[in-house]
Amino acid sequence: MNILAFDTSTEKFSIVIIKNNKVILKYSKTINKTYSKYLILILKSSLEKCNLSVKNLNKILVSLGPGSFTGIRLGIAAAKGLAMPYKIEIYGINNMDLLVNSINKNFNKKNIVTIIKSKKNYYYYQIFNFKKKLKKKISFFSLNNIPKLLFNKNNFFFGDLDKELLTEIKKRNILFYKNSKFNFFILKDLLKKKGIIKLSKTLNPIYVYEHYAKKK
Repeated sequence: MNILAFDTSTEKFSIVIIKNNKVILKYSKTINKTYSKYLILILKSSLEKCNLSVKNLNKILVSLGPGSFTGIRLGIAAAKGLAMPYKIEIYGINNMDLLVNSINKNFNKKNIVTIIKSKKNYYYYQIFNFKKKLKKKISFFSLNNIPKLLFNKNNFFFGDLDKELLTEIKKRNILFYKNSKFNFFILKDLLKKKGIIKLSKTLNPIYVYEHYAKKK
């Protein structure tokens, strides 16, 4: 099985290439606003390094977010551009699903609050129970207006926890576990476990900030 998987949902770009069921490349880079210039070039050059052509891919996996409106759209467009000439299967992945299913620690039946850093002082979050079942849909908060429900003693935080958010968490003595891997680096381990990660054939981007725009 040959798989190209990449994430453009945030400025922390990551790519994983699997060839003959083995991970042979994983790469990450902070790209900021230059996805439109360099994305296809990075994807094709990465495949070339692995002596793998696009037509030999079995699947392309791309992040659906949550994250940057532009980054997600560019990622999906790139996946389609590579896949369609060769009729390669494309699947979308929810990054929150990646995060929660990468946890292999026991936190005494506490709820899991997954966190992904957004722009400036904003964060995406989602709440799961200790069995990793969804309790609340994806939403967002600012560092200046953190929902009180997140600081329940029965929660623990997991994910992209920067220094500023960690300061707030520690003030309230809430458990946390910082994820040090890029999101799609987690994917290579979870793909080995069938049925753990939901692969979506419907490539609908997860746009959390749409709700914020409507409120404004």
